[in-house]
Amino acid sequence: MSNNPFGPGSGPDDQSFPRTFPPAEQQPQQSAQPQQPMAPQQNSGYGNNGYQNSFGSAPAPDHTPTAVTPQPGATSAPKERKGPSWGGVIAIATVAALLAGGIGAGASYALQSLQNTSSEQETSTADEKIKTADVPDWATIASDAAKSVVAIQVGRDGKVGELGSGFVYKNKDSDSLFIVTNNHVVASGDSAGGEVKAVFRSGATVAAEIVGRDPETDVAVLKMKDVPRGVDALPVGNSDALKVGEPVMALGNPLGLADTVTTGIVSALNRPVATANPGKSDQPEVATITNAIQTDAAINPGNSGGPLVNGAGKVIGVNSSAAALPGTAENGQAGSIGIGFAIPIAQATWIADQLIDTGQAKHAYLGVKIVSGDVSRSGVTVGSAVVDGVENGSPAEQGGLNKGDHIVAFNDTPVNGAVSLQALTRSKKEGDTVKLTVVRGGHPTDLNVTLAAK
Repeated sequence: MSNNPFGPGSGPDDQSFPRTFPPAEQQPQQSAQPQQPMAPQQNSGYGNNGYQNSFGSAPAPDHTPTAVTPQPGATSAPKERKGPSWGGVIAIATVAALLAGGIGAGASYALQSLQNTSSEQETSTADEKIKTADVPDWATIASDAAKSVVAIQVGRDGKVGELGSGFVYKNKDSDSLFIVTNNHVVASGDSAGGEVKAVFRSGATVAAEIVGRDPETDVAVLKMKDVPRGVDALPVGNSDALKVGEPVMALGNPLGLADTVTTGIVSALNRPVATANPGKSDQPEVATITNAIQTDAAINPGNSGGPLVNGAGKVIGVNSSAAALPGTAENGQAGSIGIGFAIPIAQATWIADQLIDTGQAKHAYLGVKIVSGDVSRSGVTVGSAVVDGVENGSPAEQGGLNKGDHIVAFNDTPVNGAVSLQALTRSKKEGDTVKLTVVRGGHPTDLNVTLAAK
């Protein structure tokens, strides 16, 4: 139960880009069963595997890249695979919000708006009032943010095995600059002989070491051995203030095409997404549960670990996974279908700061054993997380939770099942007090629970 949040349990100044990494054999994707028939499958492991360019080299500028999807076995006979390749495969998981009970958790809205993203004007007609917003200056935002975005190369014996993305981050308690990325991008480099390098927009390539990685949240931190001239951290925004419909931009290294940007909007908030993630020696595979930001900005293999920024150019999420149509990931044809997911930056930086400070991360937990269920609330059947056991001395016990309680809301965000509650809990910090709405004996009641960490 130890992994369960509920219980014990100076480089050259060449600005020419885009840069391309020549494709090689595309590997099959790993799949997991959706939790409900017809539910869209999720892609994690959005690194990009199998690109065999010289490790750490800055590729020659190519001003007219051709966007060709690499085909399986394009350059050699397929190799037998006995397990998932985490950097380049797209692990299929589930959108937990599609559990019985509806998708209310993914449709909830944050309460506070971004203040400096855009200015709003109101125009009115006789019968309605229409709000319009200025379009962000994406050209300026892309130019500024790209200086702090890197293409990550993970390899062994001079050959690149995985490609991903990352961005420069400054910890509030340190003067040093770090790189934040996804665990699944760099996990294969965290072993004897593994190498990790970061390539900047300028072409500067630096070696990096893994400070720490957390499979349970899919967050990892790198430290550069040398920091190129003029590099600074990407400014951090407030993911708790996001609203559905706000404009966003994803930056990264999809399919080895460095310095790629795509734009879209925040499609949904509080979307529970479950993926499998490469763990550590004592636990090779770990379930990662994310209370994700959903976006229609295109996120493709290689985007993993890159920033999702708002209209003010501040990072509000870490791109981590995307949906795939059934069957496409297994045969190597997965790509963006307009449903991508990012780890909220509030959660990512809390984990990153712990990794920088101690090399390890703790997670908020309730201290309950739960199963998915449903219950009648105000005459309507809704999804719930049913308490099947309460740990002695846990936050749940101290907050008054009992076995048999149906948890239907978390800080007024609907809870549609066990994974939904886990995602919401994981998004909080140690010491946060949350309001749980439970149905007990047919009657709703609110309980305040102060979360601990382990």
